Amino acid sequence: MLLEKCVGPVDIGDKPLAQAQLEKLWIKDRERLLSCVRRHLALRDFYADRDAGLAGKAVKK
Repeated sequence: MLLEKCVGPVDIGDKPLAQAQLEKLWIKDRERLLSCVRRHLALRDFYADRDAGLAGKAVKK
């Protein structure tokens, strides 16, 4: 899961959007962004923990 490609932003098309539609799409974009960031941070932390363990160093948390 940590290596999955992040989902890009929502396609808003080329037509004008109502405020409610825009808000829903904005929320979906934020959810996608946060999901991506959390995965990348988890992957970074995994490698840091692994590398520290291989080097025989204590892992800082």
